[in-house]
Amino acid sequence: MRKKIIKNTNEKSEMLNEYINKIRKVLTESADELTKGKVSRLTSGAKCIGVPVLVIRQIAKDFKSEFSKLDFEILCEIADLFFQEECREEILFAIFAMAGQKKNCVNISWKRIGVWINHLDNWETCDQLSSNIITPIITKNPDLLNELFTLTKSENKWKRRLAVATVANMNHDGRAYPKETFEICKPLLADKEIVVTKAVGWAIREISKKCPEETFNFLKENIEIIPKTLLKESSELLPEKGKNLTVIK
Repeated sequence: MRKKIIKNTNEKSEMLNEYINKIRKVLTESADELTKGKVSRLTSGAKCIGVPVLVIRQIAKDFKSEFSKLDFEILCEIADLFFQEECREEILFAIFAMAGQKKNCVNISWKRIGVWINHLDNWETCDQLSSNIITPIITKNPDLLNELFTLTKSENKWKRRLAVATVANMNHDGRAYPKETFEICKPLLADKEIVVTKAVGWAIREISKKCPEETFNFLKENIEIIPKTLLKESSELLPEKGKNLTVIK
């Protein structure tokens, strides 16, 4: 399929504005107050207009044919603006639309992703960016794991959660990264933010499905610093021996 050729900057700007307005119109028409109230409660007041996530997925899918005719950079620039505006529905639309072009998606630069990450302010956009964009990129480019280790040291709780959510997602689809999972989770075992420790429990449960013995040893070695609630959540999928760790604690 031939990509549409953009001849100059003005034409590109006009096209961007046209698509942005079109997307916003469809999202606005799909919003409702009930969903807005529910999402606002679940995401601690994140900026939103009230479109269910399944509807956003479908809207992104409906645009797929149009976007496939464009240079992928156009879609990334739409994402740049939507992340900057920090509206939940627009960010999710951008994530789902980019994820629909898997071959292009895995080539998004970390520099660009780093800018997007700065605009995360709730668990939903954080986890969707992790699972749909960042996980495929890092599984293709393992050297970028160092970027996740850097995020664990951030003062921003959503960046710390993103690092853990990503390593949790990396352990899906038959993959297993026990060493990386434990290295990313360890400095966050006693994190004071529940949105971070919930993700830590999730990541450890995911790797425990494939590496139960390694998970048991990790939890036992760090039992002194793991809060009891997190220990219980992390070990719930382990064999009986692992579940008994909470008794030791």
